Amino acid sequence: MSSAKGFLSYVHADDAAESGRIAQLARDVVAQYEMITGEQIDLFLDRDEISWGEDWRSKIDDTLSDVAFFIPVLTRRYFRSQECRRELDFFIKKARALGLTELVLPILYTDFPELREDPPTDELIARTSAFQRVDWTDLRFAATTSPEYRKAVAQLAQRLAEAATAAEAVDDSSDAEGVREAIPSAPDDEAGFADAVSEAEEVMPAWTETVRRITAEILRIEKLATTAGEQLQASDARGQGPVARNSIFNQFAQGLKSPAERIARLSNEFAAQLHAMDLGMQAVLARMPGELRQNSSSAEDFVELVRQMASGSAEGLEALEQLVSTIEPVERESRNLRPAFRELRKGLTLMVDGDEVIQNWVKQMDGLQVPPRPNAG
Repeated sequence: MSSAKGFLSYVHADDAAESGRIAQLARDVVAQYEMITGEQIDLFLDRDEISWGEDWRSKIDDTLSDVAFFIPVLTRRYFRSQECRRELDFFIKKARALGLTELVLPILYTDFPELREDPPTDELIARTSAFQRVDWTDLRFAATTSPEYRKAVAQLAQRLAEAATAAEAVDDSSDAEGVREAIPSAPDDEAGFADAVSEAEEVMPAWTETVRRITAEILRIEKLATTAGEQLQASDARGQGPVARNSIFNQFAQGLKSPAERIARLSNEFAAQLHAMDLGMQAVLARMPGELRQNSSSAEDFVELVRQMASGSAEGLEALEQLVSTIEPVERESRNLRPAFRELRKGLTLMVDGDEVIQNWVKQMDGLQVPPRPNAG
């Protein structure tokens, strides 16, 4: 069996918050795996190592002899990252196509309420529950030299070794070719391109409406902030003191609550819609080189549509970033404002992740050298 590949999917901000313990956990598992099996495992920890977002799918060999383990480190922030969600979705589908769900090994790193919903409202959280999660919520506090930590790491490595053995057995069986054929492949014909474009475009109107509604909520909050600012100035001019200021802040907090919650909810929809679009978009990108040779006009039309989406996404993100930075100093003036700001930051995080996905589409198209329309704005 050739050297196995391992992919650790995690949010870098989580690793930073843990002072690098997540990356260290991966290295510890690799060391134990190699000791148990006598075989090497290539573990990718950092998206930059293999240009995640550009060609990470192409780094995964579809043959069973070149096993690709996938270890998602689950936290609340993980499920709010569009890139992490995309990676998880892809590997779940790959493992199921191979009939080797053991290759997906979720590590539950922190507990959060969405995990305990019955049924889960997040479809991807629901799908991870079908896999045997490893609970690390207590072990994350254990010293890396402690017996309980070392034993748990060894158990993780043993599970990977057993999964590798199972994959090798399937690869040697007479059904191996049929399993490989079950892995979806992208046709490169002209009709295939049209179908892929249609699937990607199907979700776009809903996504556009979501962006419009987010923008409307931002404008609503800006109006509330302007009114509160004017009231504060008038109150200070009259010398009404801290009691009056506190009353204005509380009124602002009350008005901010609903639109902030709506922005957080709409940002969740924004992320989910982008996830659905991305599946179609990757199919489009896979067919794009052939389409450029056969019908450059249709490819260029689609590229221009995506560029317009990217522009709209960037504008919406910028508006939300400016809103948060403008009214953020006010948060210190009243604790009643903090819940609303948490919702705004949640929405901002989701939109940042989503915008990265969209801008990456443009980057991938630029790599294919698809020119923009001459009359593009």
